[in-house]
Amino acid sequence: MSLDRLEDVVNDVSDRDWSWWPFLWLRPERNAHLSLTRMLSLSVLYGLPCSVLMGFGITLLRAPSMPELVLTAAAFPALFLFTGSVVVAPMWNRRADRLRARQ
Repeated sequence: MSLDRLEDVVNDVSDRDWSWWPFLWLRPERNAHLSLTRMLSLSVLYGLPCSVLMGFGITLLRAPSMPELVLTAAAFPALFLFTGSVVVAPMWNRRADRLRARQ
């Protein structure tokens, strides 16, 4: 898959309102950069609820140790930050640079 095609696919998903819900207010304009600060905020806002749900699920199955709970709490925000900063933000910023160059 070419980089242009990957950019199209990633930006097609990231342009949809449902992919930002309930934090639609954090979505930048298409010609604005998706900063690391914004990615960190999104990672925490999306990751912590996932971590809490996973923690509840683990607790229902067995009594987890404290290190397991800490790892679970950190895992989803870290996963979202990694994915966002390695895949989503570069593709978003690539398009933003191109759109700003046209203006």
